[in-house]
Amino acid sequence: MLARRANRSKTALAIFDNPCVIKMTEWIIIPQNKPPKLKDPILIEGLPGIGNVAKIAVDYLIDELEPVHICDIYSHCFPHAVFIDEDNIIDIPKVSLFAIKTKVRDFIFLAGDIQPMGESESYEFCTKILDLSQKLGCREVMTLGGIGLPSEPSQPKVYGIATDEKTKKKYAELNKNILFKDSKAATIVGAAGLLLGLGKLRGWPGASLLVETFAHQFHLGLKEAKILLRELIKTFNMDVDLNSFDKEIKKEEDAMKKAKSIQKSRLKMKGFKASDIDTSYIG
Repeated sequence: MLARRANRSKTALAIFDNPCVIKMTEWIIIPQNKPPKLKDPILIEGLPGIGNVAKIAVDYLIDELEPVHICDIYSHCFPHAVFIDEDNIIDIPKVSLFAIKTKVRDFIFLAGDIQPMGESESYEFCTKILDLSQKLGCREVMTLGGIGLPSEPSQPKVYGIATDEKTKKKYAELNKNILFKDSKAATIVGAAGLLLGLGKLRGWPGASLLVETFAHQFHLGLKEAKILLRELIKTFNMDVDLNSFDKEIKKEEDAMKKAKSIQKSRLKMKGFKASDIDTSYIG
């Protein structure tokens, strides 16, 4: 897995109502550090999905930018399993929020091992993420994902999806490499879609950057993630060096294989067969 931040304070701080642990019906939120005072931050989502392109991209940004680790989120909706590392130490699946102030824009990053697979759980999860982000001053969302193709693309393209015409025009002008037409798909499944949709209901503008990738359920879209990352960096003029990407990304492969194993096991327990899984979706 991409090297995580070295210094993670375990002090529980009051960015939420309870300064220690907040327990809800299906959510456990553990604050980690006091967030920086953000100005007009944008939430950028990078959770596992097709090709895991979003997760790989956002994990790399977190490594390079070293944002403040705000909180960890655990849920009964996540798979009932744990990861085992090379030292035989377990880690329960979680997602995390990070935040950073930069010269060009303030960012909140959503990263993690997994996302809910059930429809109602996904709605609850995305609503919770938007609520937490709103407390940090967020009013805009960008999600990342992959567009599944029947074979691995030789020159993956990056497509843009927006919540409204104004937002579409803004990002099209910021980065002309992003194609805002002919995206080859009609739906965005999971958090990558619902964060945009539920954000739009709140009046938040939003967009999604989607890169072409191989739709096989065990494909790791490393090359595609780098292309997606390149266009994201260009869009926000981020000060991020991609030279170390190829070396660092090799560490991600083992972690991704474990994540895929858990996802596959959960699908089997729900009665799905590999042939039943629609890999033509975006997410």
